[in-house]
Amino acid sequence: MKLPFKLFLHDLKNIRRTPSFIILLIGLSILPSFYAWFNLKSSWDPYSNTSGIKVAVVNHDKGTTFKGKDINVGDSLVSELKHNDKFGWVFTDDLKHAKHELRLGHYYAMIHIPKNFSEDTTSILHKQPKRAIIDYEVNQKINAIAPKMTNAGATQITKSLNEKFVDIATKALLKESNKVGLKLQDKLPTYRKIENAVYEAEAAIPEMEKFKEKIIKIDQHQNDITKYSNEFYQLANYKDKINQGANKLVIANEHAGDIQAAGNMLVKLNNNMDTIESALNKAGQIESKFPEINKAVQTGIKATSTANAVLSKSQTKLAPVHELLAPVDTKKQSTEKTPEIKKPDLLPAKDALSEGLMALAQLTGEVAKSQQEGLSQLSTLVNSKPAASDTLTKNLQAYQTQLNQTIQFNEQLIQILNESSKQLGDLSAITKQLNATNQILKTLNSDVSKAITASQNNQNVTMNTDNIQAANNQLDALQKFANQEMPQLLTTGLDSLDQSLEHIASKVSDASKFVNQVDDILSNALTLSQSMNQTLTSLSEVLPGMEATFTRLNQTAQENFPTFKSKVNKAAGFVQSDLPSALADLNRISLFVQQDLPGVMNKYDQASSLLKSNLPEAQKKIHELAIFAQQDLPGIEKDIKKAANKFRELDKKDSLGKLIKLLRNDLKNESDYFAEPIKLKETQIFPIPNYGSASAPFYTALALWVGALLSCNLLTTELKDKSQQGLFKLKDVYLGRMILFLILSVLQSSIVVLGNFFILDAYAKHPVYNLLFAVFVGLVFTIIVYTMVSLLGNIGKALAIIIMVLQISGGGGTFPIQVTPHFFQMIHPFLPFTYGVDLLREAVGGIVPEIVTKNLTMLFIFGSGALIFGYLLRERFEPIKHGFYSRSKASNLVE
Repeated sequence: MKLPFKLFLHDLKNIRRTPSFIILLIGLSILPSFYAWFNLKSSWDPYSNTSGIKVAVVNHDKGTTFKGKDINVGDSLVSELKHNDKFGWVFTDDLKHAKHELRLGHYYAMIHIPKNFSEDTTSILHKQPKRAIIDYEVNQKINAIAPKMTNAGATQITKSLNEKFVDIATKALLKESNKVGLKLQDKLPTYRKIENAVYEAEAAIPEMEKFKEKIIKIDQHQNDITKYSNEFYQLANYKDKINQGANKLVIANEHAGDIQAAGNMLVKLNNNMDTIESALNKAGQIESKFPEINKAVQTGIKATSTANAVLSKSQTKLAPVHELLAPVDTKKQSTEKTPEIKKPDLLPAKDALSEGLMALAQLTGEVAKSQQEGLSQLSTLVNSKPAASDTLTKNLQAYQTQLNQTIQFNEQLIQILNESSKQLGDLSAITKQLNATNQILKTLNSDVSKAITASQNNQNVTMNTDNIQAANNQLDALQKFANQEMPQLLTTGLDSLDQSLEHIASKVSDASKFVNQVDDILSNALTLSQSMNQTLTSLSEVLPGMEATFTRLNQTAQENFPTFKSKVNKAAGFVQSDLPSALADLNRISLFVQQDLPGVMNKYDQASSLLKSNLPEAQKKIHELAIFAQQDLPGIEKDIKKAANKFRELDKKDSLGKLIKLLRNDLKNESDYFAEPIKLKETQIFPIPNYGSASAPFYTALALWVGALLSCNLLTTELKDKSQQGLFKLKDVYLGRMILFLILSVLQSSIVVLGNFFILDAYAKHPVYNLLFAVFVGLVFTIIVYTMVSLLGNIGKALAIIIMVLQISGGGGTFPIQVTPHFFQMIHPFLPFTYGVDLLREAVGGIVPEIVTKNLTMLFIFGSGALIFGYLLRERFEPIKHGFYSRSKASNLVE
């Protein structure tokens, strides 16, 4: 190391003798920092400064009236946006002007609220709900990022409206449920009165038994009536208690109708449980159909993509033919002799037409196959005999959309074939097959429209299964025809065209007309294929969101329905099984109290009077009373006990209380829950306050590479002092001159990082480590660039620039490497930039020792590898570098 260090000291002496070179070194130290600072400052925090992005808002909502109240959702939305400073909202009523300004780029996006927006929003409360739509248009051409920002804003608007709608709808549902609970609760005091009356009557049974026993005993001992007359007179002491209990039973029976009405409400609700459960089960069947729909859509996308590729390739074959005919047409108008066009010149056009038509034949089969899969789903749905519902309506509408697309595809294909027949001859066999298919599909489409109308009007939904089977047979025939006969017919036409090419080529005008017709056919075919591809792609993007939303709602309903069903079933079981008998028993007791008990008491009074005045007559009345006590009174007591036991069982299970509690609810809390059942809890592991600080590692690393590149471009890696050339070997020059470059790298790294902190006020969790890591990264980058330039000269400089360009995309500094093309993911682990940026990120966001160790190790391997490689091969590469330089210098264009 003595000689390299000696060379370094010699370089220092030369620097001291040349003040202008010191200015150059100072510039080299500072200049790379500008690259990082200007980029960081320009993108410091773009997502918090979006108020300058103009978005037009055109509100044409006329509002609507609901339950006597005027509602205008569009005005409410505009009012909210006026207090929203996220974007530069521009409110206008002129839709045409807004679209014009959007095209000119004066607005980044436009939101149009249609005139029937409020009416569609409230349509869910009617029999025929309609989805409310907000039109959103964006100018993608102005900027790559701005449309993403405006898309996020538009999505947030619709999300906010949806949340409000769910909240209002849930409150309405819970409010109705609450009303039922309140009605039952209002009837609870009446229920308690009846219950208490029955219990009091049951408590009086022992007294009634005593009365019965005494009456029977007196009757059995009428010969001793005089002896027992005093005991008979004492029975009058029980009359008031009996009458009090009887009156309470009558009052209880008067309110039996209210209890029965409440019970009937529960029974009616329970009777509808099968319908509710059937609807939930069918919802599960619908959910299971989503994978089949997704598979069919993906098959269609793949088929149309293949057709697009073939048709685009076919069109490119026409370019040489057009170029050939262009000068021919030009010379036709001049006096020069027209060049001759021959059959081989037109063969590319014929081949392009052949490839395009064969691609359409294959696509026709795929479209028929996809439609068959949809038809299978329709057949399953119709065979299940579904009841009218919103879900059924939407499924039928979705199938009708697919059906219309197939019909439109066939019609456009017929037009293309009619145009092709001018060159290929009679293709009526193909168009006849397509027309036959469309005729059957249109008949089926009419059936589907009728089914949709029936479902929307809550009528029975039926379809002609013969039409479904006919459509299935025709689609199967079309699929086989497209795969077998159609290519043969097209091949026959193309063979005929091949025989005519010699005649067509003989006249320039016919040749030009032929090529133009082929071009038109391929253009129309490509437009048809692209249209189908775009439609299917849009559908594939929407389906996952629809499936997730449907699955979430269906799961919530499935989880809560069993509990609700069980509670309602138990309460309804009591109402149907036990309550009628209890009320019947109560009614019999009440009738007895009202009709028979006064007579019984009157008989007692008469018997008592007769006993005193006329003993024989009294004995007769006593006998009649004893008969009542023996025959009728036990049944009455049994009915009272039975009714009391029924009420005890109801109280023990607390069925009525549980039902009231289930129906009663906290409107605010429960509606808030349904509006937003899941909340996202976000935790930032390594928080960074702004976008500029987060981007600092990337631009810092890039500035260090640029600094190394500038140094190697402005400073030489060679020993220019001829007086010293014999004193040092090339290896010594390599190491000695490197010292100056490394010192310059330390200065560049320090200035960049300190400028980030003190000029831009950038954030770093570990500022000291940030400085140290930057110095280390700068040293590694300098060694790598210095080695390439030292070994290869100008080629090394170009190579360093190429590596820099690759590292910008493949280093993962801006976008995640996983979203880049496969090539950049392959080279990502082999780029020093990858580990340099990651190391600097650790100092900015927070250090994870394992990651720091890995990045330091990899950078050390890159740096030491370059150093060893350069030291060992410096002398061997000298002849190569010198030879290339000598040959380049001979051009007088290279320094």
